[in-house]
Amino acid sequence: MYDDFIKQANTQFEQLLAPQRKLSTLYVDYVAKLANHQLEAARAYSDLGMEQLRSLVKVSDPQGLQAFAEGQAKAAKTLGEKLSQDASTLAGLGKDFGTEVQKLAQESVGSFGKPGKAA
Repeated sequence: MYDDFIKQANTQFEQLLAPQRKLSTLYVDYVAKLANHQLEAARAYSDLGMEQLRSLVKVSDPQGLQAFAEGQAKAAKTLGEKLSQDASTLAGLGKDFGTEVQKLAQESVGSFGKPGKAA
């Protein structure tokens, strides 16, 4: 008698926690993707900055200064493109996360009434 009650209570408890587990897993995956993207972006931006500093150190005459200035324009264009790509990537990550959360919420609402119907 108590065994059936405990099994039923465990089943209901697992059903209750399943959406939270899915949401937690989804959130951890999102944070991991976000952190990975930020690390990659930080590396790319620092590499670009270090490249420009190395170019500046090599300037020793007016022609070198002119070449550096031209390189700065190219670097600014590269930076703008990278910022645009990063913004698109972040927007995509956020959109995907939102879609998955919405799907999970719909599943949870759909299955919420099921245990009550069985009882």
